[in-house]
Amino acid sequence: MQTDPWGEVDADPRRGSDASDAGVKLVATSKRPCNLKGGEVRRVSQNRNNLLIGYHVCCRRCGFVVLAINGHEGLAVTEGTEPDDITFSQPLRCTYCRVLMHVSHGQLRLEEDAHVRSVRYR
Repeated sequence: MQTDPWGEVDADPRRGSDASDAGVKLVATSKRPCNLKGGEVRRVSQNRNNLLIGYHVCCRRCGFVVLAINGHEGLAVTEGTEPDDITFSQPLRCTYCRVLMHVSHGQLRLEEDAHVRSVRYR
């Protein structure tokens, strides 16, 4: 058994996340992007009354913070009434480990494909 940096225990460290995983609940926070932990998101701009630019999303797999910009390369970010109820129209690829992050109604699900690298950022 192996414990990842966020305290999650994985019975088989060789097992990768795939599309059949149930996912984890995203946690909306106001922390600075450099202080985010896996599964945390930060809205840009933080005031929900202002225009949505995008979200900082911390990858659960490697800990790298990726910026999801609303409208960039066809990505549409939809927000619900709750701060953590967000949905991305397409998966977001982690810049560092290359895993695909599916975000739907505040749930983060990871999908590994042929592009994924076996690395950890932190």
